[in-house]
Amino acid sequence: MSFVNTILLRKKVKKKFSDLFKNALLNKKKSKIILLEFHNSTFSHIGSSYVCDILSKKHNARIEAFAGYPLLVSNLKQTISQKLLWYFGNLLSLKTFGIYNSFGVAKIFWPKIKDDIYKKALREFKNYNAKIRKKEDVENYKIEGILFGDLIYDSFLKKKLYPTIKIESDEFKKFFFESIILFFYWKYYFKNNKVSAVILFHSVYLSALPSRISTSKKIPTYIVNIEKLYCIDNKRKFMGLEYLDYKKKFNIFSKSNKNNKLIEAESSLIKRFNGKLSSDLIYTLKSAFGKKTNKRVLKRSNKLKILIAPHSFCDSPHFFGNAFFPDNFEWLENLGKISNKTNYDWYIKCHPDFTSYFDNTPEIVKDFVKKYPKIKMLKASISHNQLINEGIDYVLTVYGTISGEYPYFGVNAINASTKHTQARYSFTITPKNRKDYIKLIKNLKKRKKFNKRREILEHHYMKYKFYNNGWFFDDLNEVKKSINGYHNLVRPELYKYWVENFDLKNHFIKYKNLEKFLRSKNYVFINNQKNN
Repeated sequence: MSFVNTILLRKKVKKKFSDLFKNALLNKKKSKIILLEFHNSTFSHIGSSYVCDILSKKHNARIEAFAGYPLLVSNLKQTISQKLLWYFGNLLSLKTFGIYNSFGVAKIFWPKIKDDIYKKALREFKNYNAKIRKKEDVENYKIEGILFGDLIYDSFLKKKLYPTIKIESDEFKKFFFESIILFFYWKYYFKNNKVSAVILFHSVYLSALPSRISTSKKIPTYIVNIEKLYCIDNKRKFMGLEYLDYKKKFNIFSKSNKNNKLIEAESSLIKRFNGKLSSDLIYTLKSAFGKKTNKRVLKRSNKLKILIAPHSFCDSPHFFGNAFFPDNFEWLENLGKISNKTNYDWYIKCHPDFTSYFDNTPEIVKDFVKKYPKIKMLKASISHNQLINEGIDYVLTVYGTISGEYPYFGVNAINASTKHTQARYSFTITPKNRKDYIKLIKNLKKRKKFNKRREILEHHYMKYKFYNNGWFFDDLNEVKKSINGYHNLVRPELYKYWVENFDLKNHFIKYKNLEKFLRSKNYVFINNQKNN
């Protein structure tokens, strides 16, 4: 989109926001605060404008927005040029500043570190060598009983695009120290301000640090993203944990209704296996279940055939919490060592949609198989349909969606975590801990094909249909197509789509449903219209 068109579009969006959302505009001088993350994602603006307006009315509070990206994409301390851009952006209501102002944000601020905060952090950091002896110590790191070591871990990987951390490196130690500074800043902020609610866009990375403090204080805390709207708390501090309720919710349906939903789920799964893309996996641009080739890719042998499905190394390995290994690279390294001691036919295959990796995962995997030559790297374009037909016995993942796919064909999936969406079901294999996992992988046996389709379909229905990703837009796939791609969901193209397709009747329905959710104690917003 051209520069001029973007300016004109922002003007339309600001007018739309100011016309629709009056509560936050009226409450700009109130003492209570709704704390909102400041971000340039266009959907974040659209989605959070609704939530802010409702919460401002509910709590009789003003909206303050904070920069969520210090230490992630920029340094904690601003440069002179950044200070100037920030100052004039606020003063003149430029670009994203103007968008936030238009739906009632009273103040947009950058964390300012006072001397006493710095000194507190320095005292805490002096214990680094005593407290941090291994990677697991980082992911479990707490201050005053508040866990945020996992946020440090994932943020460092994300910023540096590294596959793992080196706790002894000066680079990591510096990042760790600055993360402690940011922690004490937020402790100070919550102590000295009347925060009534918090709205963020992730439950991972250091931008989510305010949520760890707010949930510890039982302050309502919301996560707004393109697919889901969550209300997290100290027991459920991550997004995506609705899987804990799958079985309980499904059992509420009548017998005939259950059967209908299983049929719907099977239809959806079969379309996926036929290579069709849908709103279920909105971020996917290429199907992993494409056409088969004429040439066989697996060895003809009586050995067990094991497929490793690697995850992106730097993309929040602690998304659901801690797994058996501190990160995805450590998991892979352990499998490499096991491969040297086993007599299996080992394979590894990246997802064909390389854009789903934030780092250079495929290149790292190429180096990995050189180090562990018993493992053969398959082309990413090879279809899972072909691998299943050629006789894969086990697929290994940490918590990937593949665990809900291969078992449909009677192929065993083994998870390297107890925290994954299939956790309440028996169609995948989930060891208790790292020790049991390693023992299991070392001693795999041929297993008979199994049939647990009913469970698999129930899981699929609950994950993709009941807890659908249409909380704001009913059909994300339609939106994605209309704006020419997934990545435009956070760009001005989405503004254009929203403005052109805005319907006042649907707006009031959406607003009313969101009001109901924000009054409730529910964990995740469900689009009931899509479930009828």
